[in-house]
Amino acid sequence: MTQALDFEALMNGHQQATPQEPAGIHGQTGSALGENRYLSRPEDGLGLCAELIASGDTHTQTEQLLGQFSRVISERFLPHSKQADNMLAVDTYEQLLGLAKKLAEIVSFPHLESYHTIAVGGSFSAGKSRFLNSVLGCDSLLPTDTTPTTSIPTYITRGAEDAIHALNFYHKKTRIDQDGLKAICHSFSQKFGVTFSHLLQLISVERCEFRYPELVFLDTPGYSKADDIHDAARNTDENIARAHLGRADYLIWLVDQQNGTIPRHDIEFLQSLELSQPVLVVISKADKKPPAQIEAIIAAARQDLDQAEIAYHQVIGYSAQQHKEYSPTRQVLTDFLERVSQGKAGTAVLWQLNELFKPYVNGFDSRLHTLNLTSKTIKELVYEEQLDDTKKVHLQDLRQKNTQQVSACSQYKQEAIQINQVLAELIEQICQALSLKICRQPSPVAIARMQQKSDQVLVEYRFEALLKGDQTQLAKFADLTDVAGKISRVSAVGAFIDIGLDFEILITKNKLTQALGAGPLGELIVPQQPARVQILDNKKAVVRLELAQPQV
Repeated sequence: MTQALDFEALMNGHQQATPQEPAGIHGQTGSALGENRYLSRPEDGLGLCAELIASGDTHTQTEQLLGQFSRVISERFLPHSKQADNMLAVDTYEQLLGLAKKLAEIVSFPHLESYHTIAVGGSFSAGKSRFLNSVLGCDSLLPTDTTPTTSIPTYITRGAEDAIHALNFYHKKTRIDQDGLKAICHSFSQKFGVTFSHLLQLISVERCEFRYPELVFLDTPGYSKADDIHDAARNTDENIARAHLGRADYLIWLVDQQNGTIPRHDIEFLQSLELSQPVLVVISKADKKPPAQIEAIIAAARQDLDQAEIAYHQVIGYSAQQHKEYSPTRQVLTDFLERVSQGKAGTAVLWQLNELFKPYVNGFDSRLHTLNLTSKTIKELVYEEQLDDTKKVHLQDLRQKNTQQVSACSQYKQEAIQINQVLAELIEQICQALSLKICRQPSPVAIARMQQKSDQVLVEYRFEALLKGDQTQLAKFADLTDVAGKISRVSAVGAFIDIGLDFEILITKNKLTQALGAGPLGELIVPQQPARVQILDNKKAVVRLELAQPQV
């Protein structure tokens, strides 16, 4: 039975902190051996809770820059998008809010942006935390007695000192000790019925001595719970796990040996992630069965992965209890981690900002092109000798109105570009303050990972294209921002798109290679494949294609 917790004291505890609270939160337990002081001393437990739910410090330079970033979105972009009547306004606004959230994470934990992330996923009780403790050589690094309701994404990496921090959704970063970590992940829920998964965005565990100094490891919540496994809308842990796994660079997926193979729910979850890299599948707790049975489970898992068309690096067994890999070489896991252990070229957040603004700005280009074509048509009609004076006056009014619309649209475009520039400058200032390198052109695989959405089977790519043909034919389209088309042919020059007119639209091979890598284009782009075309002017267009993700 859970004990009652004084919520009035909890909500106001940060205003009446006792002298002992900060010391305990920052690493001094002050309790008897084997006793968690956040449970045995209510005032310490309340102090920890108050710290975890408090608002962040808005006076630091980076927090002020974050505040400016959010204000530009709400006070400049939002009013602009309402006035400009751009069909991509809602999508752009949602992406900007997501980027602001990512920036807040970067400000709190900039080191997480400097290295590739290895996510460890699997259903609840698959043994993820024990696996990480074993691989990283520290049995007590992560609590292993968590419950489904208390799981919080936890990042483990090298740091200047041994430290644990919790980041809440109010941008408050709190340093806690090992007892605090155990309390958050398990003990508070067990004793008081209090959980933090809806309040804490993530936990960061840093160690000055770290076996893989150029990697970040991510321990995710178990994606399944017994009562919610068939109800994704209510399965908060699944949603949290999906969001964090989708942003990781590589994935290690754990399956409990007692399942006999990879469960159908695991297969479906992995398929929904649309991973940009092959997954390493680990049959956990391999010491609980004879080696011959583990080999049979591995063989069955490979067969299931092949049938589901899930790309995988390898399937191995592993015992966290014995710190032992079950594979012919016993080096698969070590070789995999050493191969991917390399620093990033920098954060791609500035590239993401500019990319999300491109379609928004292009929308104004398409609108301007439509208005210019309309203006040309009106001008030709005005000089028709057969028109009477009344109709000519009416056309002159339309021409004047069209001219005003061109002027307004041009102004909206320039304002959008200015907003993009202001936000870009703020990102550069934030990265400079954090001494964080900026990657201005991510790799094709990194681009695919950033562009993917959890509910998409394919990834949407946008390509700049060349346009050639009689512009008057475009008058048949009421909206030049979204014209249906298809791939007509693929050659050594690039991919040609047909929109039903005597028009030539070409995505050059150079543009395709920049986005998709140097592999055979014919494997990704084929004739008759649907395409969406946005006409920008008489020479340029943007083509959207849904393609499978490139893998390396």
